[in-house]
Formats: sequence, structure tokens, C-alpha cells
Amino acid sequence: MASQDNEKYEKYREAGKVAKNALRYGLSIIKEGKSYREVVEEIERYIRERANLAFPVNISVNSIAAHFTPSINDKNYFKKGDVVKIDVGVHVDGYIGDTARTIEIGSSNYKKLIESAEKALEEAIKIIRDGIKIEEIGKKIEEVIKKYGYKPIKNLQGHSLERYKLHAGISIPNYYTRNPKTLKEGQVIAIEPFSTTGEGIVIDNGLGNIYRIAKASPMIQQIKNKFNYLPFADRWLYRIYGNKTHTKLSLFMKKGLIYPYFKLVEIKKGVVAQAEHTILIKSDGCEVLT
Repeated sequence: MASQDNEKYEKYREAGKVAKNALRYGLSIIKEGKSYREVVEEIERYIRERANLAFPVNISVNSIAAHFTPSINDKNYFKKGDVVKIDVGVHVDGYIGDTARTIEIGSSNYKKLIESAEKALEEAIKIIRDGIKIEEIGKKIEEVIKKYGYKPIKNLQGHSLERYKLHAGISIPNYYTRNPKTLKEGQVIAIEPFSTTGEGIVIDNGLGNIYRIAKASPMIQQIKNKFNYLPFADRWLYRIYGNKTHTKLSLFMKKGLIYPYFKLVEIKKGVVAQAEHTILIKSDGCEVLT
């Protein structure tokens, strides 16, 4: 890799290290009776003390697969038996580390489901190198998950990362898609298998309390200055707009300036597990950054 890229990759490594430790911290504080909001705000505080948030901490429970963070008025509490996905994103000067894991609270009914996602991630990482076809990665993930008796979620995918770009154009499906495109040395990729007891498809199911800028405008310059084009939580806007936050959000969405993320739920209400690492493609393999 070119020497001029060293500084960039060091920033990816720093973001990945903070993300890894933030995730580990977050998993350690989840327990029955604790509120969703308390957990995400503790994790986000941990990240802000060390780096920057690349997106709001996602808490996705049971059949919710992704794209949910508690609002400022959220009343949800963790319960015994909940299968909880924590997905964190950290950036250092725009270079992003993205990682996720799943735990079950106070029971072990879905131990094998959680293991299937983790094992699929582990086995995919083993084969990734410069020149690997995207279809080979999806095939490996699907094979592992199905071996456990579950289904991969077909419309959630891994993705390439670039500076200030969480989804930078390359998608890594979690099943065999006959995609002969290859990954190249120097690319940074998030690999994230999702496995489920359900059908393997997610659908939109209401607002997830996460937003991103859809187009630039002086009306939202404060948001642009604070978050660039990365996703942000409605909770975070209270620091800018106070009690006018939801009025402002409604106006910005009506004008097409801000785009909402919708909570993604498994179509048959199947329980979902997720595992994710950010990796750097190398000539003879890959480096796990998170």
C-alpha cells in the first residue's frame, strides 16, 4: 500500500479500536431492567470522550434487525430473554470503524443463532483477500448460517467505507448472488452477517429515530456543520434546537432536506442476530480493524 495512505489507515485503526472497546463496554452494561436510552447514551458518552460518533448507537431487540435508536422520550427497558444487537460507529477525522455483536439477556434460548452470525463473520474474514469475488463472501456467509439451521437476511448487507461515507458504493450480500466483482487491496469494508429464525427478509416498520441530510441548505447548516453527511439521532438535535426539535425535524423532512431511516423488522417476526467487523483488504488477507 502506498506510504501516503499510512496516515489514513492509522485513523481507521484508531476509530476501529475505539469502536471495539465501546462495543465491549456497551455489552457489559446491558442488563435486565436497564433502559435502552441509558445504555446508548452511556456508550455514546464513552465514544465522545475518545473520538467521534459515525452514527447513533443502534439497539435492535429480538425481531428488530437494524436502524433503531431510542428517542429522548423512549420508555423501553431490557427484559430477560431479549436478544439484543448493539451496533456502534466511530470516526476519526471521517475515517470510520463500524462493529456489532449480539447478546441474550439472562437466558440461552438463542445461543446457536448468535453463534451462527459470529461464526459466519469469522469464516468470511478467513477467506477475504485482494481479488476475492464478492459472491465468494456471500456464499460462505450463507453456507455457515444455513449449517446452523437458520437463514441469512438477504436485504441487509455489508458495505465499503470511505471518508465520511458509511455506505460508499460496494455492497457485500450475506448470501450467494453470482456477483463476480472483486475486492481490492486498500479498500475498507464492513462485513456484517445477519441470521434469523424467520424468513430472511426485513421490512420498514416505523421511524427509527435516525436521520441523515438529503440535500444541503442554509436551513440545516448547523446540522451539516455538526454531523457532516453522517447519520444522526433526533436526541442529538436537542442540543441545537431544544424543545423545537420535532417541529424543526418535521419541517426539514417536509422540504426534503432530511431523510429518515426506518426501523427494519424481520418480516415473519423471526429473532435476528448480527455480528460485524470493519476490515482492511490486504494482498494476502485482511486486517480486522475493530
